[in-house]
Amino acid sequence: MFSTHLFAAKWKISDWLFYFILVPAVLIISFKLPASVKEAYFILTPYEITTYTLFLSNYVHSNPHHFYGNLSSYLVVCFLIFNFETNRRRFYAYSIFMFLILPWIISLVSLNMIGFQTTYQGFSGIVSSLFGYLTYAIYKFLKEYCCKSMNLTFLFLIMVMNLLFVLWNISSQLLQYTFIVTFALILVYLQKEVIIEVTQNHFEIRGWLEKFPYILKIYLFIIVLAATNFLFILPDLVPQDMMQAGALVNSVGHYTGYFFGIFVPMTLAIISDQLS
Repeated sequence: MFSTHLFAAKWKISDWLFYFILVPAVLIISFKLPASVKEAYFILTPYEITTYTLFLSNYVHSNPHHFYGNLSSYLVVCFLIFNFETNRRRFYAYSIFMFLILPWIISLVSLNMIGFQTTYQGFSGIVSSLFGYLTYAIYKFLKEYCCKSMNLTFLFLIMVMNLLFVLWNISSQLLQYTFIVTFALILVYLQKEVIIEVTQNHFEIRGWLEKFPYILKIYLFIIVLAATNFLFILPDLVPQDMMQAGALVNSVGHYTGYFFGIFVPMTLAIISDQLS
């Protein structure tokens, strides 16, 4: 199943060059720019907002730790998307939105929600959107190749579980826990057909796995483990300590990117289904 359908989108060489060479090269070049150029055209300074900084602030870093963390996260999540995405044109469409439109949205939402007491820079909002997109890609992959009975309630369950972990991370009130847990249990109940289907296929999957070479089993294990971890990545994007390495973590930008990464492809798919 997985070995047959991983990389099902039939990625072209140009895709690999764009996402794994060109985009990292742009980030590296922007990171290496002189500080004066960054301050003038890239870093979003609230008291001197320009059209340049609203957009380019999402592609620049001043702190090496911040840069390497975002670059490595981008490469890993892109590789996982290449594994699980079933339609490369869908990822093309989202990439246009992600690279050209989302930066504006992240900057404006951040200014509106956090305010003017700090500067803004970093690729993490866009990386967060890729985590969201990966969640959607895994959902589509499972629905197409593993669980035909799966529907959008599964996707909502993943989002609600992420929010539950975020509430735990920030020590929220009992009423908030109760509401989210109740909603999660309702969504779990709505997955009963999926649970039955997975249970019925359990032994079939075990027999299927035994046929694979040891190396392929290790690869499948790593891919599934990484994908499962990233399905519940939102608490890591919204840490309890908002100050890290002397800088304010832009949790609002992370939230914005993550949920847009899920809802934009979902909306595009619904519109496409309605038009077809």
